[in-house]
Amino acid sequence: MQSDRTEIPYYLVLRTGCQPYGLNADCHVVRREASLLLRAFARARGAPTSIADDAWNAFSGSESILPIGRTQIRAYALIRGTESEHQLRLLAAL
Repeated sequence: MQSDRTEIPYYLVLRTGCQPYGLNADCHVVRREASLLLRAFARARGAPTSIADDAWNAFSGSESILPIGRTQIRAYALIRGTESEHQLRLLAAL
């Protein structure tokens, strides 16, 4: 059974004063909270990522994040592209 990639958090966004966001590959919000395990995973295994492309612009606009607010955001890429289906299901469950 293949994972539904629209429901897998590809990115974790940590924003000052707000709950963390889990975003899918298209930078659409798939969850508005993150478990302690997902946060720990992001910090330990995720790669810090840029928030400067069109997908991030769409996300920022949909969440009413002003350009200055981007300086208060840390984002981690959780997916490297080599994960197995099993690993993706585990990540979606965190």
